Amino acid sequence: MLSQTQVDLIRNSAERLADANVAATNAFYANLFKVAPGIRNLFSEDMFEQSEKLWNTIVKVVESASNLTEIEAELKALGARHVKYGAEPAHYIVVTDVLIQTISTLMNKEWTDETRVAWKTALEAVCATMLEGAAQHAT
Repeated sequence: MLSQTQVDLIRNSAERLADANVAATNAFYANLFKVAPGIRNLFSEDMFEQSEKLWNTIVKVVESASNLTEIEAELKALGARHVKYGAEPAHYIVVTDVLIQTISTLMNKEWTDETRVAWKTALEAVCATMLEGAAQHAT
């Protein structure tokens, strides 16, 4: 699915994100709620735990970037849980776009078109798997 070059780009950019762990997730949620304010009501007021969950998922995706099927069952379960939270398929596109934008802003001049494509490819695969889990849960 991802080329070794794309895996390397994701892992290298993730190292940069790790330096900004809490700032990265806080920036993501601030951006998400600005772009899609209607999504805010799907989350609790205290975003600390949610930020940790997001960060842990990002770490798993990065660690499994060379073979995302390693976390397929976990991603499907995550998608099923998101149905319970009120997440809709359209939210996945918004979340992907905002996450990529947030990462690109944090990386600043280190961000390249190739890095964007690598992250987009990985996140689209993650979303597709989560949506499979969501669909299975809905039936």
